[in-house]
Amino acid sequence: MMGGGEGYRLVWFQHLHKAAGTLIVNLAEVNGETLYPSHANGNPKDEDGEVIPLWEFDAELLSSFIDNCESQGVTFVATEHGAPDYSVLAADPRVFLISCMREPLKRGVANHNYAYYSGYTDAATLEEFVSEANVHMSDEYYVRMFSRREQLPLAPIEEDDYMRAMDALSGFDLVLSTEHMVLQERLSESLGWSELGADRHATFGDGWKAWNMLKQLQLGRLVRYLRKRDASESRAALEGRFDMDYRLMAKLFGD
Repeated sequence: MMGGGEGYRLVWFQHLHKAAGTLIVNLAEVNGETLYPSHANGNPKDEDGEVIPLWEFDAELLSSFIDNCESQGVTFVATEHGAPDYSVLAADPRVFLISCMREPLKRGVANHNYAYYSGYTDAATLEEFVSEANVHMSDEYYVRMFSRREQLPLAPIEEDDYMRAMDALSGFDLVLSTEHMVLQERLSESLGWSELGADRHATFGDGWKAWNMLKQLQLGRLVRYLRKRDASESRAALEGRFDMDYRLMAKLFGD
């Protein structure tokens, strides 16, 4: 399937947390894509300022939402906190469906660093962090997101879920990997984006984060941050959590 027929094109980005998602959203903006009138990092928000739970929409509601985007001239939508019905998106010729993956272990470590140094968690170790109820730190995160088994409470992932994830991904127009390609070049080729520079939203080097830690007298955390140290030195808690995700990426990218 190739989305984006004659005229109107809606780039729908399934944002996988800490896998270059904010870079892609920022690239969309600098390349003139129109985001939803109210949004959080590309995720559409309603009139009350709440993220619209597009992953809860049935086929009729999701199609109606796309109609609404077209009527408003919206050309870029991101979904980060849930998995919408990919079959509906893939079947709509107006939609160009994309996503981006990162090596699973690196993504998990980056997720912990981001949450810890941003003050979203006090879990100082990966072992503590993975024990928290956090979809973005779940086991087999990619398989969950593409099989639509990502909502809490999490159910065990089975082989059928892997197959459903692969089937869903076959309907995507573009699946990127931070490990296997230059993202900006591939986006330029596929979407015609010519502006290739944008904020990567890196965890380290953020003055606001440092100032916030200083205000809260989190001096040990601040020193580690300034030294660009991972929040947790041990990665043992992630071992074996992403076996199906690695298998999925090998199938997609040939590793």
